[in-house]
Amino acid sequence: MCLKISERLCKFTEMNIFPFEEKRPKQEELIEKVEEALRDENPLIAHAPTGLGKTAATVTPGLEATLEEDGKVFFLTPRHSQHEIALETVKKINDRHSENVISVDLIGKSHLCEADSVTREGPKCPRHEETFNENGELSKKAWKKINQLKHENLRAEDLKKRCQDVCAYTVSLYMCQEADIVIGDYFHIFHPGIREIILEKSQASIEDSVLIVDEAHNLPSRTRSLFSHTISRSLVQDCITEAEKFGFYQEQEHLEQLKSEVERLARDKLSQKKHEAEVSKEDLKDPVDNFHSFEEMIIDIEAVGEEVMEEEEKSYCSKLGEALEGWKGEDNGFFRNIERTRNGSDRQIRVKYTCLDPSISTSTPLNDAKSSVLMSGTLKPQKMYEDLLGLEDAIKVEFKSPFPKENKLELIVNTVTTRYKERDDSMIQKYVWYLQKSLDELEGSAGVFFPSYQLLNQIGEPLNDRTDRQVFLERRTNSKDENQKLLDEFKSGEDSVLLGVASGSFGEGVDYPGEDMKGVFIVGLPLRKPDLKTEALIDYLDEKYGKGWQYGYTYPGVNTAVQAAGRCIRSDTDKGVICFMDKRYGWNKYGKLLEDRPEETRASWQEIKKFQEED
Repeated sequence: MCLKISERLCKFTEMNIFPFEEKRPKQEELIEKVEEALRDENPLIAHAPTGLGKTAATVTPGLEATLEEDGKVFFLTPRHSQHEIALETVKKINDRHSENVISVDLIGKSHLCEADSVTREGPKCPRHEETFNENGELSKKAWKKINQLKHENLRAEDLKKRCQDVCAYTVSLYMCQEADIVIGDYFHIFHPGIREIILEKSQASIEDSVLIVDEAHNLPSRTRSLFSHTISRSLVQDCITEAEKFGFYQEQEHLEQLKSEVERLARDKLSQKKHEAEVSKEDLKDPVDNFHSFEEMIIDIEAVGEEVMEEEEKSYCSKLGEALEGWKGEDNGFFRNIERTRNGSDRQIRVKYTCLDPSISTSTPLNDAKSSVLMSGTLKPQKMYEDLLGLEDAIKVEFKSPFPKENKLELIVNTVTTRYKERDDSMIQKYVWYLQKSLDELEGSAGVFFPSYQLLNQIGEPLNDRTDRQVFLERRTNSKDENQKLLDEFKSGEDSVLLGVASGSFGEGVDYPGEDMKGVFIVGLPLRKPDLKTEALIDYLDEKYGKGWQYGYTYPGVNTAVQAAGRCIRSDTDKGVICFMDKRYGWNKYGKLLEDRPEETRASWQEIKKFQEED
């Protein structure tokens, strides 16, 4: 094995493994910054817009550095769909240089194996006996499958198809030992328990690893969610039904009492006009201790979950047990509240434990790694991300878009706003009128992105009635499959309009190349809902960094808008219109976060017409 590694290292250190013949403009500069970060063992924050060639510019020096020292690269994304570009980069390296860089496409266990949890011993996979020996070691059959597949750099879905006789998840996990680069999701490294397992299976240490975090503007919110938990009345009711179905009658009784305590807490803290309130740990824990130990209840509920998962893929009791375990957590950096919502006849009560500080999960791995490279086209201001993620001595670099400026028309419509004080019926109608006029002039399909589903419906419904274009509306209740179908229909249409929420499925993470989207209209500012949780976040960040309003409210809202606006121009040949439809984008505290200050206008349709005539 040592000889094999030695031979491979000689091959890699003798050459540059960049996957393309030529480097793009500014790509060389980014590569140099990555090499500097690797050499100095510091984190790197790279604000690099689409088109720069970020993946090749980070993966290549990362691999060269780790192969020299027998380390690993972990390429981490917020969505599984974003693994593809890293896999393709590895394939191009191998094709161009006749190398054998090994990659693993690692996704959640639930997508590859029927056993539900990575972090504990759950029910055995149906293929367990073929995958492991009696002594618990990996079987010869499984090792044979690993050796057959490890050089093919397969997508996880393709690996699953090739593992009909052994557990695909186990194969992918053990392939991490052989891999030079592990392509995974954020939680694989930023969830402490899962990180421990991944590093153990990879036979890697965080200190010898390079972490490349793609779309890193998502990291604060995604890692907050890893440590946030919700105990809802409906979840407890589902657990009651589950416990009764499987004959756990004593646990069912305790769950009935827990449900009563959640309802009592709502009566005590909420009223007809008050739909949310801050609560303490003891507000829920102490009443439970009065009828059954809180600790014992968690153990009992999780035991029910284990039993259920011997027969079912998932268990409501397992989910509730995890949430109750989370409720025991500390207060500093977290917020607890209860809220009541109503959707038609459905009334929901939720008790929430929300993480306010992402550095709780990010600071240790990002600083302990050999180097961490955080990249995105929306990492401004960089100081905010350095603070929020708890980075030490980070190198910062910022690039402008490499695409020709003449290919893009950016406008601010300064006669409309979604500010609550000015958002009356006449303003809604004004938005409808502006959008209709602008869409009438635009040649090609368009996307219109809103701050909320409420505004999408208020403006989108009348717009649908007043335009001749085919309109596709994102619905809050859409499933993943329904959204994909909607997206496919939009892309296959001609001169269509896609209406979505800026922070939703279509506002980020989806490319609309070429003719798919010739114009993007951002209606209003997608700021966080001004609820108790947002207030708590602002207060916490203000106390810690002195910039609570900016870090917790203003900057994330503008960055969401910029992400949605970026759906339009995805290559150096794309041409399109980006229209920020709110006068606040012209104000310095918001506008300074835009790459270039767009021109302000009262007649967007006239500017669109002029831009297209100049083409």
